[in-house]
Amino acid sequence: MAEYRVGIIGCGNMGRGHVRGYRQAPGCRVVAGVEQDPAKSKSFAEAFGVERMYVDYREMLEKERPDLVSVCTYPTTHCEITLAAAEQRPRGILCEKPLAVTLDEADRMLESCRRNGVALATGHQHRYDPQAIQARAWIEAGRIGDPVMSWGHCSLDLMNNGTHVLDLIHYFNGDVPAQWAMGQIDCRSHHSGRANHPDMVVEDMSVGHVRYANGLRAVVELGAFAPQDYQFHLFGSDGLIDVNVPGGPPVRLLSSGRAGWEVPEALPPVDSTALKIVEFVKAVDKGREPACSGGIGRQILEVMIGIFESARRRALVEFPVQVRDFPLKTLMEQEQV
Repeated sequence: MAEYRVGIIGCGNMGRGHVRGYRQAPGCRVVAGVEQDPAKSKSFAEAFGVERMYVDYREMLEKERPDLVSVCTYPTTHCEITLAAAEQRPRGILCEKPLAVTLDEADRMLESCRRNGVALATGHQHRYDPQAIQARAWIEAGRIGDPVMSWGHCSLDLMNNGTHVLDLIHYFNGDVPAQWAMGQIDCRSHHSGRANHPDMVVEDMSVGHVRYANGLRAVVELGAFAPQDYQFHLFGSDGLIDVNVPGGPPVRLLSSGRAGWEVPEALPPVDSTALKIVEFVKAVDKGREPACSGGIGRQILEVMIGIFESARRRALVEFPVQVRDFPLKTLMEQEQV
């Protein structure tokens, strides 16, 4: 494996998680970080032995010319930073979720990386959870027959935890693209940001119904009135899989012709954030597309934008989604929600 010099942009909790991953990837060395908070910058440098810290990401990119770049900042900055990084032509960029805030931003990011020969990945680490891998293996083995319906739910908002919910539904379904979405939102509190997404407007509750090209239908619920556990119920013609059962096993299977729930042997504890970094580095090294590519990240974003746009139109939205703004922000600015 080649030697890779790494730059981390955004040195909070997620940036620290990325460093742990790069430390597990052969040939990688974090040479620089970018952080505007002096206390966080000092702590990050001392914790991981990073010699050079910057306040300006453009300065870091120009002076260090890293081979790999991690973008671990707030969502509204993802596009601008990724575009600047791509112009320096690193081997790869891993941008945290959601990939962008609008489809226009995502398309600009993908085009810039394509033009400059840069691999782009999206930071959806839960694909590397062992229970998710087991669930997909059961589905692919036909243990629940033909997949019919997926129901996923969690706390917080659609662009925050919802991007993980939708990504795992996408993953369980073999990354088949969506065909249409319907959605509804509740914005009674008119929130403007939460701790890990302070730059975003957020809804109190969102519900989406999505149909995929292979016929699978999915329901997602996020927010204060949704079931708060990060959980999935995967229904097939001959069985059911539960993932992340509260107080229960990480994953379980109820299959036609068998009595009771089937639970796999103890799954090993893993650092999913580190695993996504290791996979990203391997993909770059072998010249293949990362498992959770920028293209897949765009598909997840398109579903979320489709749900918000459906709520705005009060109608089903067929794909490809044509809107270029962030519908939730527009609705709030116009005081329509």
